[in-house]
Amino acid sequence: MHRSASPSTGREAKKLKPPTAVGIIPARLDSTRLPEKPLQDLGGAPLIVRVLERVRRSGSFRVVVVATDSLKIADAVRAAGGQAVITSLEHPSGLDRVAEAAGDLEDDVFVNVQGDEPFVSPAGLDHLVSLFRNPDVVMGTLATPFPENEDPSDPNRVKVVMDRMGRALYFSRSPVPHGSGVVGAIGTTPGATPGSGRTPTALPTTGPLLHIGVYAYRRETLFELARLGPCPLERTERLEQLRALWNGIPIHVAVGDYGSLGIDTPEDLERARRMYREGRES
Repeated sequence: MHRSASPSTGREAKKLKPPTAVGIIPARLDSTRLPEKPLQDLGGAPLIVRVLERVRRSGSFRVVVVATDSLKIADAVRAAGGQAVITSLEHPSGLDRVAEAAGDLEDDVFVNVQGDEPFVSPAGLDHLVSLFRNPDVVMGTLATPFPENEDPSDPNRVKVVMDRMGRALYFSRSPVPHGSGVVGAIGTTPGATPGSGRTPTALPTTGPLLHIGVYAYRRETLFELARLGPCPLERTERLEQLRALWNGIPIHVAVGDYGSLGIDTPEDLERARRMYREGRES
């Protein structure tokens, strides 16, 4: 049940203060489908630098840091004027790498932007951070309606199903729910922001929802998830966000026109390069 914030007390007003947020971009050098993916050229700069530039367009972050296991990646980031920290080679997921990078920071919210999302929406990042004005929100992510030129059955395009309160029920590489032919999503009241405290009502299935590889955590939630370690669903689907659902941690979903293109395959990279040549990166 959502608590209704009241400005009448100093305690409630303090809860409503905008959270301080840090953007952390985990990037590892090794990649099975696309060798040295973060260093691949995209429009004249390494892919990881393009992601950094994009995240910096958001006005919600006190600082943006790249967390990597590679000196080559760190050097590329620093050469572009960015901040990078070297993390362990042993992390099983980006979440664990983000937790290490956040260890000495005292900010309220940490946003994990995958290092292969050069078109991530700055407005979407702002929307995501704004969810944490509600003290009940401990973790959030982004989703957008499937573009017409994308195939919901593609296992490289992760799908999300939501409940009527704007929380994730499940993420999958397969089309879900079964029997629908498309990815099902339950909408919220028009104008309501998931996690805002407004009570939404169920709407008809809105069609496919594409998950965007961005996660935001309250500080204590991030460290809790890192301590818990990978779960069976996470290993099966190869989706780190399932660790939270497996352990009963709710994920609020910020939905909007936040189309992106994650770089998973050589074909994705060529498509991204065409977009840069055509000036469609903005």
